[in-house]
Amino acid sequence: MKTSKKVIFVMIALVIALTAVLAACGGEKDIAVIARTSGSGTRDAFESIVKSEDGTALKDAGLMKGALEQDKTSTVISLVSSTETGIGYVSLGSVDDSVKVLKVEGVEATAENVLSGDYKMQRPFVIMTSKAMGENLTAATKDFLAFLRSTQAQDVVEEEGYVRQDEGATEYTAPASAVSGTVSISGSTSVDPLMDKLIGKYKEIGGASVAGVEISKNCQGTSHGISAVKADKTGNVIGLGSSAVKEADEAEIAHFEIALDAIAVIVNPENTLEDITIAQLFDIYTGKIVKFSALSAA
Repeated sequence: MKTSKKVIFVMIALVIALTAVLAACGGEKDIAVIARTSGSGTRDAFESIVKSEDGTALKDAGLMKGALEQDKTSTVISLVSSTETGIGYVSLGSVDDSVKVLKVEGVEATAENVLSGDYKMQRPFVIMTSKAMGENLTAATKDFLAFLRSTQAQDVVEEEGYVRQDEGATEYTAPASAVSGTVSISGSTSVDPLMDKLIGKYKEIGGASVAGVEISKNCQGTSHGISAVKADKTGNVIGLGSSAVKEADEAEIAHFEIALDAIAVIVNPENTLEDITIAQLFDIYTGKIVKFSALSAA
């Protein structure tokens, strides 16, 4: 009889243990924290804007260990769209309906809210060239830069959902004499889609006058663009940045802002979360908050 009781007790203990294990397996998964790699202008801007309650910037606190760092905007979107507990950040202009964009501090990520200043997660898109080359830039590079500073370029900026930067913009007219040569563009993957549209409009307006201008792109991140511009010895390099040019680079880089962009905070479409605060983003990206349920409990 005693043996039977012992067997029953052991079986009950095993059932309780198994139930606990199954509950744990079926429990809420940790947040998959997705970030850009170092050298990304988007990461630099995000980590400068995101701060704790006491004002400590994420760039000073440091990204949590185990974050999934991605080298391209497209891979961040792909990973968030395929990961139920994923969270990431990308250019608003790059977002598609495979992911869900969160409000930040109750404000939607829109061009209008960037322009008004109500949406705080914003940064400039920057066009960069070598200061050392100065007037020695090639004719093709100068002509394309003239277009990038034009009102027609700003129309493209607006059409693509970014915020216009009209200061200093003038109308572009195709050169009277044909221009030829190669322009090499490198830099931000966030600016890359907008640049594709700008190149198309340049070719359309310039017509036969710019048919001989070949524009190549190699976009691997803002830091890549900065390095390419600094190394330019031929006067045909244009860099793309997705954050403000740092003071340390000012001596070597000539630059202007072509657009303002919202940094969109994205989650999987199945996520029920609608809104997040900047302080909560800080806690997620430093590893203090590890489950989405902690946000609703806050």
